[in-house]
Amino acid sequence: MSMLDEKLDQDVISRLSKELDLGKVASVGNAYVSVDVGTTKVCTLVAQILATGEVEIIGAGKSKSRGMKKGLVVDIEAMTAAVRESIAEATLNLDIEIPAVCIGVTGSHIVSVTTTGKSSIMDGKSQKVVTVKDMDAAVDNSRPKVENGQELLHVIPISYSLDGTSGIRNPSGLKGNSLSVKTHSVVGEITSLDNIVQSVENTGLKMGGMVLEPLASAESVLSAEEREIGTILVDIGGGTSDLAFFKNGKMVYTAVIPVGGFNFTNDIAVTLGIPYETAEELKINYGRTMTIPDDSDIDFNEQIEVSINGLEEKKIITKGDICRLLNDRASELLRFVLLKINEAGLDAMPAGGIVFTGGGANLIGWEELTHEYIPGNVRIAAPRDILGLPETLKSPTYSTSVGILLWGINHPVEQVNYGGHQPQKKKTFSKGRKWLSWLTQFISPKF
Repeated sequence: MSMLDEKLDQDVISRLSKELDLGKVASVGNAYVSVDVGTTKVCTLVAQILATGEVEIIGAGKSKSRGMKKGLVVDIEAMTAAVRESIAEATLNLDIEIPAVCIGVTGSHIVSVTTTGKSSIMDGKSQKVVTVKDMDAAVDNSRPKVENGQELLHVIPISYSLDGTSGIRNPSGLKGNSLSVKTHSVVGEITSLDNIVQSVENTGLKMGGMVLEPLASAESVLSAEEREIGTILVDIGGGTSDLAFFKNGKMVYTAVIPVGGFNFTNDIAVTLGIPYETAEELKINYGRTMTIPDDSDIDFNEQIEVSINGLEEKKIITKGDICRLLNDRASELLRFVLLKINEAGLDAMPAGGIVFTGGGANLIGWEELTHEYIPGNVRIAAPRDILGLPETLKSPTYSTSVGILLWGINHPVEQVNYGGHQPQKKKTFSKGRKWLSWLTQFISPKF
């Protein structure tokens, strides 16, 4: 173990434990743990299910991410250290055996495709009653061929067709001769996925499940009605922005945009010639996406004096300089969003409009700027309130973190079937091929 792994900042470890105001917690038999391994942060959440069925968070830890760029692990040792620090903080006041954890994945390597498949079990047979087994067979036959080095992550049924009648959500119990399904499939690179798994399992934890991050974010910020009537979700993360379109209760389109919070900060640092950390501080304290005066008391001509690399040399910049750079990058991101909306085949904005979440959505003026590019309803969303959720995590920055936890709780089948991986064995990520069996189990209705 490196010195980086062993050295944990005690001030960081005690920060959230004070806010949670927890003493030593007795052993919990139904604990759930999620780890959000992001480009800018790592967030670990521990929860239990109360007798009432309510979810209660009993531990939370966050650390600065090290070793990841745009959703891809570039330094496994540094990333493992960041994960270990986050876990140590989350479990500091707990006396539990940590169960297999659920993590989220994203990155520029993620691609999606729409495919179709037929049920070989009932195709051509006269007036057979459709069963869940028939539906599973159709979904299985819709799996796209993946190239070497890729792994199939999710195969989500969008709608079924029975004897030429399309748009059927649940054909179970209906009679027909030929059943087919339209699915949304998500594919990722094995190496990229496995590096995230390794950064978690190197801490001694066991992987229990994995979920695409926009699918997880929807668990914490979208209502059932929004997913039903049609809503676009955009999660502006540190390295990338995830876009997903939900309709009829299901995710039917996904895309990863290679623009995130890092780009906003880096623009300020590079253009103004100041350290990245200073640029991040200026973005948080003075940044907004609008470049014209509004009803606030901000003076765009107000000067700010910043030091250069800790030296006595000072640099003078204005608040307007910061806002203009943020406006340029935000406008670029919104044009990407509009492009992806068109690629999704939408002729008009869905009834639910567009929901933004993630740390980038905290920028003042984001909603107003969006209206300049995209029509329809716009909402900035934080994760829904959960018992025990610290105030510092009730922010759009942590929507994915909370969503990953809720996904692991709401889809326990994944937690069971994912447990065969052994860290010391050669990693081929073959466990991904098991996901289709459990995925169709919780997506397909049961009767």
